[in-house]
Amino acid sequence: MTISKLARNPYSLAMAAKFLCDVEPFNRFEFGPTFTTLFCQIDDGTHLIIERDDSIAGYLGWVETTDEIAAGWIDRGERLRHVKDGGAAAVTIFYALDPKDALKMIRAAKEMVPQASVYWKRYFVDGRAPASRSVRKKNG
Repeated sequence: MTISKLARNPYSLAMAAKFLCDVEPFNRFEFGPTFTTLFCQIDDGTHLIIERDDSIAGYLGWVETTDEIAAGWIDRGERLRHVKDGGAAAVTIFYALDPKDALKMIRAAKEMVPQASVYWKRYFVDGRAPASRSVRKKNG
């Protein structure tokens, strides 16, 4: 098992898209916004994958933004916007084939943005409403 970033090229984008297109709930999302998100995350380097046996076994991608924008996205459904070095990370795509890998991926991603607050929405396969979460950075 290896945790790494994908190279910035079209093949990497296709690999990530193929991995997610077979996974609920991502296989029900609109193609355009999801594909655009993957493209930006791979291009910006704001993602990680778990690779096992030469295949992607997990993907975690986020958008750099501000606390204010991320809070609006979480609390009021406002549009999420990219702000480089904005002090917050909004996780928009996250899935691991093996649930044991999820914490490993979270820890590795947090090492990449150690000073950022982290925001995410958890979607459920059974149709429950998304649950919003955040971990704010400590001031001091």
